[in-house]
Amino acid sequence: MNKNISNENIKTSVKECIKAVFPKIKIKKDFINLKIGDAKEWDSLGNFNLLLEVEKKFKIRFKTKDFYNITSIKSIISYIKKN
Repeated sequence: MNKNISNENIKTSVKECIKAVFPKIKIKKDFINLKIGDAKEWDSLGNFNLLLEVEKKFKIRFKTKDFYNITSIKSIISYIKKN
């Protein structure tokens, strides 16, 4: 992944991942506050699928323990920035 990716580019790309995994979710401006359980489709399996989509999009790998700890858009974005 390009280390110089901007905050806005990260948010836009994460939003694309959300749309790909949860096509029925209406994404609002404050989508950064979304977390597991906020939508019917976003359960533990949906979270796993979202993280897999993020891995593909950003060419990163989550550690196994991260799949349990990353349960919100804020935590996804934070992880991307760190890695």
